[in-house]
Amino acid sequence: MINDTHIHEFTKDLPVTHDANIRAYLGVPIFYNNGEMFGTLCAIDSKTSNFTQKDIEVLQKFSNLFSFVIELERKVNYDSLTELYSRNYLYTHFTQIANKGTLMLLDLDGFKEVNDVHGHHVGDDILKEVGNRIKKFLDATSLGVRLGGDEFVILIPNLQDDLEIEDKAHHLLSILSDWKGFNINISASIGIITFPYDEEIHLGNLLKKADIAMYQAKERGKNCFQIFSE
Repeated sequence: MINDTHIHEFTKDLPVTHDANIRAYLGVPIFYNNGEMFGTLCAIDSKTSNFTQKDIEVLQKFSNLFSFVIELERKVNYDSLTELYSRNYLYTHFTQIANKGTLMLLDLDGFKEVNDVHGHHVGDDILKEVGNRIKKFLDATSLGVRLGGDEFVILIPNLQDDLEIEDKAHHLLSILSDWKGFNINISASIGIITFPYDEEIHLGNLLKKADIAMYQAKERGKNCFQIFSE
């Protein structure tokens, strides 16, 4: 709560307050339920103000409302276990994300044995770790999705160069087959399809073709990738 930025010790020499003509400021944080900060809800004025504790309490009520809304959005758009995007998000936003690029569909090899031998709680931990590794694999424009179970999608907009696709697929296989210290033996089979924008091509068809390629990869011995070809 800063009623006069020109004299407050934190803002009197801060260029942004002068450049943006901010003379008074009131802000409260907005948090996700897990404690991660989403952002800040602010009230600003070009004139000095007389903000009080009551104003803070009002703003906090709005902040709590925002937290509730963003949590609902998060539950719809994100997978709760891996924190990758959800199947619903992919289907809802696919056409806005990319009109050409590469779609990789991957299925974990040997994951059923992990659940059978070690239990589903260990299986959940492995899926979380897969999610973390996929997030590190992604660049700023790529999208990681958990379709369900141990199936994942990686969508890379604008990527259509064969050599670059193969390099990325080899890298993905490498990071999903190294489980030293986990006492498990799993890998991934990947089906890949590239696509341009076409009104007749939709996500369902792309996933079906990627699924065909993925099962061809499994038939070839698993821990490999197959690019779909008509």
